[in-house]
Amino acid sequence: MKDLDGKIHLVSGLPLFRNLNKKELHWVADAVQIVEAKRDEILYKKGGEDQSLYLILSGSVSIFNPAKGETKEEELQILKKGEYFGIHSLLTGENHSHNAKTLSDSRFLVLSPKEFRELLKKIPILSTAFSKMLTKTLRNELLGSKEFFRNSVVCILHSNPTAINYYSVLLAEAIEKESGKKSVILRFNQPISAELEKSGYIKQYRFRDPDKIKDSLGRHYSTHSFIFLEVFPDDPPELIQSLLDESDNVDNLVTFGKDLKKEFPTVCEFLSEESRSNDVLYHETPIDTIIDHGKLEIHIRRKARELSGVQVGLALGGGAALGLAQIGVMKVFEEEGLSLDMISGTSIGAIVGAFWASGLGYKGIKPLLAEIDSFFKMLKLVDLSFPGQGLLHGKNVRNMLEKYLGDLYFEDLPVKLRLISCDISNRQEIVLSEGKVLDAVMASISIPGVFVPQPQENGKTYVDGGIVNPLPVSPLTKEGVERIIAINSMPSSRDQMKTNKLLNLNVLDIIVNSLYSLQYRIGKYSAQEADVYLNPILPNSNWFEFWRSAEFIELGERVARESLSEIKKLYI
Repeated sequence: MKDLDGKIHLVSGLPLFRNLNKKELHWVADAVQIVEAKRDEILYKKGGEDQSLYLILSGSVSIFNPAKGETKEEELQILKKGEYFGIHSLLTGENHSHNAKTLSDSRFLVLSPKEFRELLKKIPILSTAFSKMLTKTLRNELLGSKEFFRNSVVCILHSNPTAINYYSVLLAEAIEKESGKKSVILRFNQPISAELEKSGYIKQYRFRDPDKIKDSLGRHYSTHSFIFLEVFPDDPPELIQSLLDESDNVDNLVTFGKDLKKEFPTVCEFLSEESRSNDVLYHETPIDTIIDHGKLEIHIRRKARELSGVQVGLALGGGAALGLAQIGVMKVFEEEGLSLDMISGTSIGAIVGAFWASGLGYKGIKPLLAEIDSFFKMLKLVDLSFPGQGLLHGKNVRNMLEKYLGDLYFEDLPVKLRLISCDISNRQEIVLSEGKVLDAVMASISIPGVFVPQPQENGKTYVDGGIVNPLPVSPLTKEGVERIIAINSMPSSRDQMKTNKLLNLNVLDIIVNSLYSLQYRIGKYSAQEADVYLNPILPNSNWFEFWRSAEFIELGERVARESLSEIKKLYI
């Protein structure tokens, strides 16, 4: 994989660039440089003239004022993966007003002022995002606040009256519970009940003047991580415009299936089609459907963890039987009571991920393993396809999995699940997150040449996701998950694996081992984005030895236990 391709992969997972198209991501990747730094390395000092923007890929950075005379060093903030620094000097041309030092071995994407200016010409939408960053920084300085306090302004559009009196408060409470971060809710034109006032989260203002609104927000920038602005259908147009202009993103609480432009034209006329198609800037929440299905509590917790940046995600790679080690990791997580917010899986990782995300877990997958715990039982899954697009049709495998996953749909899973497949017609990655879980699993495990490809209702044909993304970390980063564990059971060329002599190689070995050689190299880039990387490889094993599940699982348990302290740090 070329260096530029690797940088595109890394850039696409950063929040600042998450919603750019392929061409724009190519421009960003071409503009940035990958920089590595050791622990306790000074990146720049107060008064320094380096005006580059640093985007953290891995590690952590301390922003601090240096010691002077009897004054001790003052730490302003600790920044982690997905965050950025150097923005003030980049946008104003001023020298740095603080020091930046790594707290651990770290990797960055660095954007120089020259490349930054060129990017803004090519991608004008970036100028809006950077302007808002600078505005917050300057307001904090005027108010005497710490320059690098990070906050987010979220506009909640109450297009549905169902949850007007409690949604924002529930979300603010959940954010504080899940992350310890403070929130405030600002209402500028609507009354609040005595009960809402008691919550302590809502501030009521009578004025509508844009300048006064900006001043009100500025007072909260340095004290609250989240500022929620509430907009109602009967708010005056000038107020709606002012609140939307001040927001980093918009969450529209809607009635599923209703035409918003028809129902609430006042709100929608300020949202362009471009804005509404931007998943980072705009999101619609079918609040009535969520409440009717009794899922409000789950939704609020998920939303709070997503906004707070405390989500923990797990990427499960391929490897056929070698990937059964992932089940051992699952067992350890269950024994330790470690929960996950999102799981992404490809190939064998799709099967394990489906059991994990559904709550079936280790106990639920054991009966499945009992069905393939010998070579002769494995033969029952063989359904040759001659002539055809693969050696095996895959119906027997589907029938076996259907006993466990048949009635599961993505929207019903307690943990969010993303399964990876490949559209064989254009070799593009497909992230499956809707509909029947079993259909997605079958699409993700269909190794080309081994299984017949899976035709879809949309007319497309999907095959094994490992071809395009053998270690699917990127689906997690693209959805805002910042704390990631990746499990890769794909062997490298240095791992001692069981291989057949040249004269005894069969067609399946040739196909699968060729694919795995390519997938291991691609997976190395994904591994760089993970906070914890597990690589359980059982020596002298082979991809088809599913009957050795006990050995693979024991290995996975051991590797997970060895990294348990590192894993638990993600939950602090």
